[in-house]
Amino acid sequence: MAFKDGDMLLVEYSLFVKETDELIETTKESDAKLYNKYDPERSYEPELFIIGEGRYIEGIEEALRNAEEVGKEYEVVIPPEKAYGERKPEKVKVFSRKIFLRNNIVPEIGKEVTIGNNTGRIISVGGGRVTVDFNHPLAGKTLKFVFKIVRMVEDVEEKIKHLVKRRVKKIDLDQIKVDLEEGEARIELPKEMRMSDGIHILKFLVAKDIIVWIEGIKQVLFIDRFTSDEFGKGGEESESGSEEAA
Repeated sequence: MAFKDGDMLLVEYSLFVKETDELIETTKESDAKLYNKYDPERSYEPELFIIGEGRYIEGIEEALRNAEEVGKEYEVVIPPEKAYGERKPEKVKVFSRKIFLRNNIVPEIGKEVTIGNNTGRIISVGGGRVTVDFNHPLAGKTLKFVFKIVRMVEDVEEKIKHLVKRRVKKIDLDQIKVDLEEGEARIELPKEMRMSDGIHILKFLVAKDIIVWIEGIKQVLFIDRFTSDEFGKGGEESESGSEEAA
């Protein structure tokens, strides 16, 4: 079966540099450990992909769109032109060391720096000069994408929960409450997230994702619930809630 724009897929994958077999990213704990990229602070689980969203490189999008079977593992080679492009020598530039020192930056090989509107990596320092490579670190690389579509998400409530989770990383699906009415989705996040840094931006992005990618949803509301026991009145049954429309 071929997938169409808007289909939401849970995908298990590992992405490598083909020539060196270096692991770039993975959703599999076993691969993270095997290739010495394991991070105990993150959860390893299938990731949500939306066909047609343009969130990922062209080669990944094509591979998922053209996959024929759910549950089958595929291995696809992605050339640079469908990944991060070819390396361009003109994107390697030399600057005076004084520019960095004036901005309280100690130039060191490998350090990421932003100059103007461009971000690059310092690749050499010497003789009062600093060379910065503004090519993407994976430019010119052929990639290997090993993946399996675990399943397609079709239930609207589950779609919303996954859209929340991919923006709010450290949260379990069962911590997200969703109520649906005609044309409206009401979402309640765990109360400890009410004062999280950047929560309003995350809510905006989640609301945009939901309205763009879930047909029929015209309005998204986030509910912040405050209960009497939070204010030392645990014996009372009343509670109040505030609603934030997005």
